[in-house]
Parts: sequence; structure tokens; C-alpha cells
Amino acid sequence: MTAKEKLLESAKELFSKKGYHETAVDEIVEKAGLSKGAFYFYFKRKEDILKELVQIMSESMIKNLQEHVNTQRSVEEILLSCVSDFFEMFYKDREIAYIFFFELLRTSDEFREFHLQKTRRVKEILSSLIERGIKSGEIKYEQVDVVVSLLIGFVRFLYLEKIFTDGLTLQEVTQLAKEGVKIVMRGVKCG
Repeated sequence: MTAKEKLLESAKELFSKKGYHETAVDEIVEKAGLSKGAFYFYFKRKEDILKELVQIMSESMIKNLQEHVNTQRSVEEILLSCVSDFFEMFYKDREIAYIFFFELLRTSDEFREFHLQKTRRVKEILSSLIERGIKSGEIKYEQVDVVVSLLIGFVRFLYLEKIFTDGLTLQEVTQLAKEGVKIVMRGVKCG
């Protein structure tokens, strides 16, 4: 494991246990078994290491989504796989996501812009999938933006409310997500 990877793993663990604001750079480097100089070689400030953790999560999710969309399965099968993978990935790192959504997103223009960029990319990928479903005849309802907004909004609600507020397990929230996708797909197949 590289020094940077050690720092990222240490920060992730400490942020998850203690919270972002309660974790000091000294604790991150101590846990990683590195010097403070090593930290500042890779990151200018503590916020940068959290930003990299969020970036890694986001890129992994977008890559996974694109891989699913690139398959020749039905739109519904792809969406069901995507929501399962999404919740599995983000449930595992829910503490980092919590810090991002509930602490940094409302206080940092930089994190808000980052979130908007990633959301735009997800919308583009999902739009291409829905358009493909319309062209193939699998989807009759032709308002791509409406379908994409329904899907993203539903998944976001489940993630932010059912995991963070209601404390649902991964299995419970994934089951809800799959049921929601099936309901949306039933509706768009009718037109």
C-alpha cells in the first residue's frame, strides 16, 4: 500500500469513527504510521483528503453505472443491478457520505459544485439508457428527463432518509430500491 493509500484508509476510518471535524491531521498520520510531511506532500489541508475520498466513491459509482449501461440487458435489469450496486457501495462508506451530504454540501461551494458535476454525469448516463429503452420499444413513456428525475430522486430519498434517518439495513433499503425501480418501469412501459 502506498503512503497516499495509507493516509486515505486512515482518514476514512477516523472520519467514520470520530467524525470529520473531530479528527486531526496528527491522528491521521499517526494511524497511517507516517509523518506530517507525508500528509502535506499529498494534501494541502484536511478537507482535501475528504474530497479525495468522496471523489473515489463517486468515480467508482459512475464507472459501475456506465459498465452496467454498456451491457445488452434490458433497461429494467440494468437499473435493478445499478441500485443494488449503488447501495452496496455507498452503504459500506455511509459515514463518509454522511459527512459529505450533511456537513460539507451545505457549507462549501466547492463541494456543491463537485456534487452538481457528478449528478450531471449520472443524469447523462441514465438518460442514454432510457433513450435506448425508448428506441427499443421497452419504454413507451418518452419524457426522458421525467424518468431520470424519478429514478434519481427516489434513490436519493432512500439513501438520505432511510439509511441515515431510519437506519435501515443494506438489505432493507436495497429491497425498497428494487421495488421502486419495478414500479417506475411498470409505469414507463405503459406510456
